[in-house]
Amino acid sequence: MNRIIHVKITSEEPHKITDFYREAFDWKVSKLPDPPDGWRMDSGKGVGVNSSVYRSEDSPMARHLSIAISVSSIEEVSGRIKRAGGRVMHGTIHAFGNKYLYCKDPDGNVICLVEFA
Repeated sequence: MNRIIHVKITSEEPHKITDFYREAFDWKVSKLPDPPDGWRMDSGKGVGVNSSVYRSEDSPMARHLSIAISVSSIEEVSGRIKRAGGRVMHGTIHAFGNKYLYCKDPDGNVICLVEFA
């Protein structure tokens, strides 16, 4: 089976991005010992994956990505995203019995919030 096991985010301002995900989603952020500009972001227990943030110039990966995050309340989390410096891209989409909302973090990475029915 080919499943997502990790999400890597690059940023020119990694402290700004790690602060955003800490504030918006209550993720635990910890500094990695190597490389010098790497941070682990732990999204908690249960089904899902964790992520990391690296300074853009330390990574061969092109900038920006899209990640989907399961949330219990789109309304609550989208408010936290705005307060943390992100932005909502449009109104809530209702499809397949679920709610979806696309947002951007301060670096322009796309976040799809998914509230399952």
